[in-house]
Amino acid sequence: MAAAIDGYLADLDRALRGPRRVKSGLLREARDSLVDATEAYADLGLPPETAARQAIDDFGDVSQIAPGYQAELALAQGRRTALLAFGSLVAQPPIWHLVAWQAAEPDPLPGLAGVLDLLVSWLGALAVAVALLGVWAFGTGVRRLGVNPRRIRLAGIFAFTMAAAFSTIGLMLALVSPVTGPVALARLPIAVVVLMLPMFLVAVNGARCLATARAATTSH
Repeated sequence: MAAAIDGYLADLDRALRGPRRVKSGLLREARDSLVDATEAYADLGLPPETAARQAIDDFGDVSQIAPGYQAELALAQGRRTALLAFGSLVAQPPIWHLVAWQAAEPDPLPGLAGVLDLLVSWLGALAVAVALLGVWAFGTGVRRLGVNPRRIRLAGIFAFTMAAAFSTIGLMLALVSPVTGPVALARLPIAVVVLMLPMFLVAVNGARCLATARAATTSH
């Protein structure tokens, strides 16, 4: 019994792409359903191996089951990416305001630094709104919007664009700061830890969005 179910689940596992924890939960639920069905057939008098095969047949071929599971994984990845983008963005302003206060930076910043600061403020507000929209679209909004791999793909593109834009602007701001001193000199390593590392994680999740969206498209 276990061998037949394990083989089926291994095939299903290989057919799916998405967040590991979510996929493990889906596979665990599938195993529980198959075991319960096998036990029910065994109670009716079927041999264990025959009962397991009948349970698998009732559950459906992997090619039939995988698209629904893959859609759920794609949504989970989109939601995770949107939440990570939102969290990374809203954490930035208080940190950089604290750095600016410690460095006694003028407000507003002069020259190129001022232009970049204004640009990142406007882009940040826009990106936060888009990230919140993504959290809704891949969560409760699914009831209205349904599941569309194109939206997951857009989430991946958004994550890449956001990560590249804010990493570049943040690095430039750290380099053109008009003030000097220990705190000002620390802007570059602070930018690497506080900005660029979270943006790297956003970009990684963006790549996973593209992979799960591609898998959801090809599995249909």
